[in-house]
Amino acid sequence: MDRAAFTHMAATEATHWWFVGRRAVIDALLDGIQLPDSGSILEAGCGTGGNLATLSRRGHITAFEPHLDAIEFAKGRHPDVDIRQGALPSELPYAQGSFDLVAALDVLEHVKDDAESAEALVKLVRPGGWLVVTVPAHQALWGSHDRRLHHHRRYGRRQLEHLFAKCDVELVRLTPFNIFLSPIAMVYRFAERVLGLDLGNQERIPPRWINRTLSLIFGAEALLVRHRVPVPFGLSYAAIYRRRQTSP
Repeated sequence: MDRAAFTHMAATEATHWWFVGRRAVIDALLDGIQLPDSGSILEAGCGTGGNLATLSRRGHITAFEPHLDAIEFAKGRHPDVDIRQGALPSELPYAQGSFDLVAALDVLEHVKDDAESAEALVKLVRPGGWLVVTVPAHQALWGSHDRRLHHHRRYGRRQLEHLFAKCDVELVRLTPFNIFLSPIAMVYRFAERVLGLDLGNQERIPPRWINRTLSLIFGAEALLVRHRVPVPFGLSYAAIYRRRQTSP
């Protein structure tokens, strides 16, 4: 992603319906995790810093990000947060076993070697600590949005389960989310792929009333997540893993 993309992200992620709704879902997911007081939290691939405030309410937050332009925006918004340059899977600026919680929020789809990156994320977690991962779902929904954001893939449920199957973690929870708005996305993908239409940049903020409505619809899914209501389908997956106290 170039500087223009990060400039756009920094300007919109506080209010764009997708970022607002995802933060609500992430916050609900974190309610199911028991962290120590003032626990150490790492965001892997923090982008321009849109999730740092949400995560910081749970403990002491640090982060890394591969792109210097994104780091500049993130530090400008969160000057007190330790944000270092680093990249999955091998260019990591923090020691293994350093964190009570590691969050990789829509990160793995951006890296070529997601298997090695999954192992690297797990190794950053202390024994007994937590890893939270979100990824875009269903390769069949691949479209211009994925190409603009330089994704390498979208994930099926089994693909995500298999990705961490050999890692030193136990899967605690795996759930789809962004279900209410999935019909709209499916229409978009159908129009792009089958009809050959160009429906424009979906990362732009729509008119205020539409953006507000979509934010409320997406954000309402936090109630489903918080109360563990089974969800059959969604545009994304969220997974919670716990690192084993001792290796098997």
